[in-house]
Amino acid sequence: MGWKIFGLFGFGCTTPQPTQTTDTLPEIFYCPGDPSGVCDDAEGTLRAGASAIPITPPCFESWEDTNANAEMNSDEAFFDCGCDRLCDGDEGYPGKDDGESDGEFQAVWLAGFHNGRPAAGVHDPLWARAIVFDQGQTRVGVVVLDLVGWFYPEVVATRQLASESGLGIDQLIIASTHNHEGPDTMGLWGEGITRSGYDPEYALFVQETSVEALKQAVASLTDVGRIVSGSVDAASYNDSGIGMLIRDSRDPKVIDAQLSAILVEDTTGQTIATLSHFGNHPEVMGADNLLITSDYPGVLRDSLENGLTYDTYSRNGYGGTSIYINGLVGGLMTPLGVTVVDGEGTKWSETSWERMDAMGTVMAEMAMDAIDGGQDLDLNLSTASKTFMVPVENYGFQAMFLSGIVDRQTHEWDPTRNIDENNLPHVQTEISWLRLGDLEWLTVPGELFPELAIGGYDGSQINTPGLDVIDPDNENPPDLDAAPEPPYLRDRLPSTQAWIVGLGNDELGYIIPSYDFELNDLLPWFDQAPGDHYEETNSLGPQTAPIVTSEAVELLSWIDAHMR
Repeated sequence: MGWKIFGLFGFGCTTPQPTQTTDTLPEIFYCPGDPSGVCDDAEGTLRAGASAIPITPPCFESWEDTNANAEMNSDEAFFDCGCDRLCDGDEGYPGKDDGESDGEFQAVWLAGFHNGRPAAGVHDPLWARAIVFDQGQTRVGVVVLDLVGWFYPEVVATRQLASESGLGIDQLIIASTHNHEGPDTMGLWGEGITRSGYDPEYALFVQETSVEALKQAVASLTDVGRIVSGSVDAASYNDSGIGMLIRDSRDPKVIDAQLSAILVEDTTGQTIATLSHFGNHPEVMGADNLLITSDYPGVLRDSLENGLTYDTYSRNGYGGTSIYINGLVGGLMTPLGVTVVDGEGTKWSETSWERMDAMGTVMAEMAMDAIDGGQDLDLNLSTASKTFMVPVENYGFQAMFLSGIVDRQTHEWDPTRNIDENNLPHVQTEISWLRLGDLEWLTVPGELFPELAIGGYDGSQINTPGLDVIDPDNENPPDLDAAPEPPYLRDRLPSTQAWIVGLGNDELGYIIPSYDFELNDLLPWFDQAPGDHYEETNSLGPQTAPIVTSEAVELLSWIDAHMR
């Protein structure tokens, strides 16, 4: 039986978006050779350029958390000091600026944990980091943002700005690190559950800064001398296995322990960029932190660029621009609750900036080892992508999309009819593929459960000593007999180096295997079912994983037939 989402959630004042039932999605786009003629070939010398530009919010005001609960309550005050957070009498006060003394709180609502968590300051910058590869008439750009998520419409808008700037980029991939200590760019973590934290001015700033980063990368294009690519088993560095970096908070215990990295050098041996890849939530600083930070990816990148120093040893950095690309983070891959063991054996268990530094530094050393033990890639470039639709089955997300709390257009439904299984709003999204020699990337538009990419239902991917694939105390364990059979997504990437890029070109929430998708009987979508089923409350629905998987298989099958 269908029902009106607006009446149920009290959003009757919002006008539904127009019906979008006649959308014609593009065929598979690919380079080189797409019929559009934009990238006829990828012949000749491979060139690359990289850049990094801060995207720290340029304007917000601070506040005092007198209740020490990391949530702004009605009895707590903000400092009405304007964009620079400096008031008259503060050291370095330059004079009155925008918003100062106007009685309005200019807040940046921090994303990823709970509502009502405004930033109080900045610990370290957020970044838009870009690399552009160019060969013949094929040019591919990649931008990674220190954000919790970046919806596909934002990617499309950025592509349009890049096109208008004449950058000649044929394919642009934009991923987010899934940082939980930066602005709410999705609308889910505002002042309250019915108040969006999304700021369209900041979103435009990020789009424009991403294009500027691409401009700088294009301007710095230079001939590539070599690309070194390698991987390490991150579980092999400590007796606690991967448990010193990640814990899997949901059965079955499956953690991808592969940490990968590449080094891109010019013909003189100078570093253009390093790229590292691993799957873990950037949330080391936790829900109580009030300072904007890029979390462990910032430390990882800085170490790869500038080196690292302990009391007893040091390692040189590579220079250039370092870019971190997140991987399989669904399921839930988190550093919360783990004890990080740094390069000198010091253990860090309590939430602190030192623990965050330790995690970033440890991962940087692993990336260095991956590069040092890596192999040279063939210098050839190709890419492909496919666009498709996914239904919004989650009642809560339906309400947020259709009320405007989440600012995203919906498609393929009739808003004059009740929402039911035959009339569901859909969102448009994309998967992309990139190949550099024997390195392949496949982007997925959200937080993919690792088992969908690497299997591990047999307990072979726990990567943490002393744990069972299913917790014996789990009151509602998943039925592993119903788990999908191989081949899994990574199996379908035949290259020796294969990266599954999480939150690539979109963030659809958790992408959960359908066999283990369970809803609470009394409050479906709003409260989790017994046995750790939190992720369902932050997913589009049980159809998402089968659709994403089938679309990826279709794209990769087409690539096998036409581009290998």
